[in-house]
Amino acid sequence: MRLKIQAAMTLVLLLMAGSAEAQFQYTPPGGPEEKPASRKQELDREVTTARYQLGAVRVAPWASLHDVGYVRSLLTSGRQIPADITATVGAGVRAYLRNGTKVTWTAAILPEYVWWHKQTDRRQLDGQYELGFHGFFNRLTVEAMAGRRQQLQIVTPELPVLANARQDGADISTELTLTPALFTFASGAVSDQSVLVDAVGDPRLSSLHLLDRRERVARGGLRWQPLRYLWVALGIESSQVDSARAALPRSNGGTSPLLLFRYRGPILDFEGEVASRSLSARQGSDFVPYHKPTGSGSLQVGSRRSFSASLYGSRNLIYALSAGNAYLQDDRLGLSLQGAFGSRASARLFGETGTDDYTAFAAGTPHRRDDVSSLGGNFSFNLGHDLVLGFQALRTRIVPNLSGISTTYTSAGMTISLGGVRGRPNPTSGPRRDSAVP
Repeated sequence: MRLKIQAAMTLVLLLMAGSAEAQFQYTPPGGPEEKPASRKQELDREVTTARYQLGAVRVAPWASLHDVGYVRSLLTSGRQIPADITATVGAGVRAYLRNGTKVTWTAAILPEYVWWHKQTDRRQLDGQYELGFHGFFNRLTVEAMAGRRQQLQIVTPELPVLANARQDGADISTELTLTPALFTFASGAVSDQSVLVDAVGDPRLSSLHLLDRRERVARGGLRWQPLRYLWVALGIESSQVDSARAALPRSNGGTSPLLLFRYRGPILDFEGEVASRSLSARQGSDFVPYHKPTGSGSLQVGSRRSFSASLYGSRNLIYALSAGNAYLQDDRLGLSLQGAFGSRASARLFGETGTDDYTAFAAGTPHRRDDVSSLGGNFSFNLGHDLVLGFQALRTRIVPNLSGISTTYTSAGMTISLGGVRGRPNPTSGPRRDSAVP
């Protein structure tokens, strides 16, 4: 089974890809988010549908009661974190200011309160606060974002429990038109990521601070788009991760070539990103060098308006929490089925399988390798007037080769949102923003 998964993952990484992510980033089960075909068209839609206008500023109110659900985790040690009921409620606004026909300034003030029924010490004020600049000029596109996102999520499969995680950062992306079919792109991002440890009855949770880090990523290259629905890009990515503040410093950096492409046809979609990752230790850290391809991808067959099936896969690196291991390679392969029922209802089911392969600091450390499987789905119904009701469920099972004692995470919940759903409903994570620019 493991050999089949490895062979399938190699094929997926060579042929497909998804949204660009920095290394050491855990992606919750369910597959990649669908990106807009055109970021400019998506922004224009947001501005025109904003309900209120205050002078030159258009305002879109937002309110949400989401991730209302039952959560249960059984750790590998056999110790169970008490099952509990949680809910997140939020209300805020998105604002848009058009500076001429080519520039739009955006702001998001979306505070959220995370409530727990039994674990009252875990109640927390989270939220998303962002400022953005979006310039779509004749031959040049420039987008810049800065802000904070703090949300309840699973941050590592090694310890599948919900924790509050914070990301402060800024990013900028540019694209310049050289010819009608040839473009050059460049982007850069810096972020500080930290986990706000909750005291929920297990001392292992304190190890989540080992994931605190600062990341810097820069990339650039050329994109060729011979047809409106097809493009291919080649580029270079340089990354640096600083974890000097953590108890196990694993700072690293490297430069990697990139291949990205996307095709969107009437019944067939595929998109891909793969990086030939080459990472080495920095600042005298204990990081173990890594030289393998990473990436993610999806292939979708069918109609977005009725029924479709998707095959997706990913390979990510994630820092390990145990003192003997540097990081784990998270390989996943999944299949999802999604369908629309009329103009208001839609549903999605998915199943995933994969492995978490650990890399030890020292050669004598026993090799750990976990088998991972997930099943889940969601159902959403548009009630009208931007009000959306959704239900979602997820069960993940992790079986290590060393102990054979499985770890399970089970959740089921409900979401109701006014003013747009920020990302596909998922009880393990909050919103994600995707850009159409590589």
